[in-house]
Amino acid sequence: MTKKLPWDLIVSKLRNQLSSKDEVLFNEWLTTDDHRRLFEQLEIVWEKVQQKVSVYEPDLEYYWNELSARIDQEVVTSEKRSKTLTKSFMSGRMWRAAAALAIVISSTFFFAYYFGKYNSVNPQEYIAYSTLNTKSKVLLPDSTEVWLHNNSSITYKFNEDLDQREVNLSGEAFFKVKHSKEYAFVVGTKGVQVKVHGTQFNVNSYPATDNVLVSLYEGSVSMTANENDVYLKPGEEGLFDSKNKNISVAEGDVEFAKIWTSDKIRFENKNLREVCRYLSKWYGVQFEIDPQITDNQSYTFTFRGQDLDEVVGIMAKIHSFDCVIDDEANMVRIHK
Repeated sequence: MTKKLPWDLIVSKLRNQLSSKDEVLFNEWLTTDDHRRLFEQLEIVWEKVQQKVSVYEPDLEYYWNELSARIDQEVVTSEKRSKTLTKSFMSGRMWRAAAALAIVISSTFFFAYYFGKYNSVNPQEYIAYSTLNTKSKVLLPDSTEVWLHNNSSITYKFNEDLDQREVNLSGEAFFKVKHSKEYAFVVGTKGVQVKVHGTQFNVNSYPATDNVLVSLYEGSVSMTANENDVYLKPGEEGLFDSKNKNISVAEGDVEFAKIWTSDKIRFENKNLREVCRYLSKWYGVQFEIDPQITDNQSYTFTFRGQDLDEVVGIMAKIHSFDCVIDDEANMVRIHK
């Protein structure tokens, strides 16, 4: 794949604005398999972005320039990556990069929507935020900060009848709630409500699981389900079983629960399984490690949110193992 991509042609093609002459040039570029696969993924990204921002009236020209610069950099970087990874591992790389870039654009639109439209939003109107295959930070109209993990979404609404701020969550999010004595803040998911006034906490509620895990970092929250109220203290985690409607509370690793919101992680003499536990939380993927691989190898390094294939590739070189990323199963398989 060439390092410089014909973005004018690509963007014009996606907008259906190619001239006859440019159509010929674009088709020549498209004859390469790598180029064709890249364009197919960009078509998907373009469609998703169009759907998400159709009401926001953003400056698409500006954001497409940003997209082109970022993907161009990804192409250059990908050519330098480790060749020890399997072919199937690298085949999903293009989509993950494209999806990550899509959410960069989408999250920018969310901020534009909030700052540009908030004064005209009906208090009863829902505002939706979502991510694809990456995490994103959003600012709600009440100045509450929310980190959204991979494949997560929330809707926000101010309920005038109950004088409370209401959020519905699917996936995982970390909340830093703007304190308000007058207006409670309520997060609803899978039949349980988490009620706060001003605090920091993590909620893990992906659709694929029956449980909701609330990890309280600071302040106080209550979990309400099936007419039962349970209060958490900092350092505690509340586990709600959406099938049995039961809530249990225990001391938890709240620092680990929110580690995915940090800008870096420092590993000091951690073995493979310990590192993969953190990477699993950071990227929202599962790791399957061959039992024959021992934990006698330790790792010491600082992780600053590099691409998953880059981090695992470096570890594979050190530990002499092979790995495959299964995008459909959201799984990283490590074997000898």
